[in-house]
This record gives sequence, C-alpha cells and structure tokens, in this order.
Amino acid sequence: MSSEITDRARLQASLDGISHSLKTDAAGTVMRPWVSAHLERDTVAVSEFEQYGNAYEFRADEAINRGGHASAPSPMRYLLSSIAFCVLGWCAKSWAAADEPLFALEARVRTELDMRGEHRVDDAVPHPPWFVIEIIVEDKTAADVAITLAHDAIERCPVSSLMAAAVPVYLMLRQRGELIHDTRPEALRAEDREELTR
Repeated sequence: MSSEITDRARLQASLDGISHSLKTDAAGTVMRPWVSAHLERDTVAVSEFEQYGNAYEFRADEAINRGGHASAPSPMRYLLSSIAFCVLGWCAKSWAAADEPLFALEARVRTELDMRGEHRVDDAVPHPPWFVIEIIVEDKTAADVAITLAHDAIERCPVSSLMAAAVPVYLMLRQRGELIHDTRPEALRAEDREELTR
C-alpha cells in the first residue's frame, strides 16, 4: 500500500482538543456559518464569503434548456459536493480516532430528482427522495470496524446528518476493492447503473 494520507496524531489531537474545550467553554460551542449570494443574470448566482481570513467565491448556474447558461455547476452539485467533503473529513477523523491508517479515501454521492416536482407537474416532490453515499477506502482496518467508522462519520457530519433527518441516506462501503456494506433497499440496488445526468 502507498503512504498514509492522514496525520493521525494531528487529527487525534484536534478531536481531543475540541472535545475538551466544548466541555469547558459553553460560550464557544455554537458556530454561525453564513454566505452572501446575489443573482448576476438569469440563473447565474454568485456566493461570496470570508473564512480562515480568505475571501472565497462560488458560482452556480443551470443548464441552457433550464434557462441558464451552463457556465458553472448547478446548486445540486454543490449540495452533493458538500455532503462528500464533510463525510470525507469525518471519515479521516473517525479512522484517526480509532488509530487506523488511511491510504486512499473517496466519496461518491448520488441522488435523483423528478423534475415534475420543481415545475409543479402532477404531485411529484421537488426535493431528492434519497441520497447514496458510497465510501471507497484503502486501509488495513477489519471490515466490521470500517463499517462502524463509516456510519460514525455519516452520523457526525453536519451535512449528511441533516440530509438523513429529511430523507433516507444510504451507505455503500467499498474496502480494498470489495463491496462490504450496502444499506440501499432492493429497489435502489441498481441506481448506480442508472445514472443519466453527467
């Protein structure tokens, strides 16, 4: 296997330090993230904010046939990326907390949308009915431990836990090239082969 992609001691120290300060400093337990966004034209939106002393800008758009200009990712891609980013960070922390090395880690997040919902055709809902988070890991962890750590990461991630409070979130875990855990119901067992949107 290749070298580790996480500094376990650094992540462990971060987790321990934050846990300790949260227990002793009630005033420091709440964060209030924010962004400011404006519409530039048609469906082109720009989000601007400062974090870590840096200014950031994200742009979003929609497909041309949906009134957009296809000039930036859709808002849904940012949501899916947000889930993936947060889950990856919490996987790194969960494996580190268990003192398990990580050599490669990937998250693939999928859903589906029935466009009838946002266009008020029939009675379809406008939001995704489910999310699938597929975690692909190269490690030395026992399979049962890896499954526990993956679930821990999804439960602790603020973004995936929010989604799970709204709609079902299913987990697939591939470890060292083998699918070892799959919580998708039978009706969704082929959803990864039915992707139409690229």
